[in-house]
Amino acid sequence: MRFLNTRTLFSALVTGIFLLFVYSCNNSNNGTAAGPCFTINGTIDNAGGKTIYLANESLAGTIILDSAKIGDDGEFTFSQPRPESFEFYIVGFRNGTPAVIAIDSTETVTLTADADDFAGYAIENSSESEKVKELYTLVRALEKQISAMKPDASFMKKKAALLEEFKENIAKQYIVPAPYRPSAYLALWLTMKGETIFKPMENRTDSKCYAAVATGMKMHYPDAQRTKHLCSIAEEGMKATRPITKQEIEQIESLTGTASTSNLFEIRLPNRDGDSISLSSLKGKVVLLDFTLFEYHKMKMRNIDLREIHDRYSKKGLEIYQVSLDSREHYWQQETVGLPWKCVRDGRGNASPYLVQFNVQSLPTFYLIDRNGEIVMRDTQAGDLAKEIEKLLKK
Repeated sequence: MRFLNTRTLFSALVTGIFLLFVYSCNNSNNGTAAGPCFTINGTIDNAGGKTIYLANESLAGTIILDSAKIGDDGEFTFSQPRPESFEFYIVGFRNGTPAVIAIDSTETVTLTADADDFAGYAIENSSESEKVKELYTLVRALEKQISAMKPDASFMKKKAALLEEFKENIAKQYIVPAPYRPSAYLALWLTMKGETIFKPMENRTDSKCYAAVATGMKMHYPDAQRTKHLCSIAEEGMKATRPITKQEIEQIESLTGTASTSNLFEIRLPNRDGDSISLSSLKGKVVLLDFTLFEYHKMKMRNIDLREIHDRYSKKGLEIYQVSLDSREHYWQQETVGLPWKCVRDGRGNASPYLVQFNVQSLPTFYLIDRNGEIVMRDTQAGDLAKEIEKLLKK
């Protein structure tokens, strides 16, 4: 499971299947009691006549639990049974940024906001929900800081340093003090522009953070599904990030060494079948080298554009070599089914040496390579891509 940014969460909320559960809680209208409940209430200014939703962001996905039409007084109330461990709920309006609320008891949480600026909501009686809001605020600040950076040759190195510093601070402030808390758990799933920040399958320190939270949850919520799910990921992460052998180090050094000393910028990565495909094997063809992230929300439409280019020019000598930086191999495997070009993946993500080697400043991005294996331009220089490809094919 992965936590997306709050806007993406709410998009999933309003497009998902509407499931309305009716429970008998201590404060329900029929006055009967079926078990401990929690309550989320509050006042939303400028919301008269609007419908507000409550949804559970569960392991199974986003499930809408209830909705209410707000009157002129702006007040609303939702009550639901207490979850088995902690759970995350989102409250908000259609096509807006919702409030994310962490529930771990039979508490009553109060939400106040202005419908015209819902992102500025305030929470009372839930310190964990306040921490959740802090986490999302910190991510937005990080995104803004990175966006303001100059896209020069040192961009990727500086970005990686900022991410490491960010993760270190998050671990110190939200994970280490109480690894069994909702805020510690959610911190593991933070994303920036659709990409997870903590990568337990790639980074040893990140996998240790997962293990710490998994251990804490196992002590406090041993039978919860979230605990079992996280323990499984933590275990796989510790295995995947074990110290590499001398042989593996030599293989990496050999690969990057070859790339840096050759006239042809070399890449050698596995495709969907696990076969190693090198960029140099395409010498003699015009190549569109594409660095991408399939988790990027506009990727499906982008691949439609690439397919048009491929279908138009592949028989004339064009080849597309697409490098994915996705961390989730299974997801990448699914998304690349049926693509007619060379699809390879570097599971190292942001740590990929190819990003530095090719001075990749943002994702997605592409380069055009001529028949001699020389890079002739990148996406920002190609005004009319079709015309540029036609020129190279005629040479």
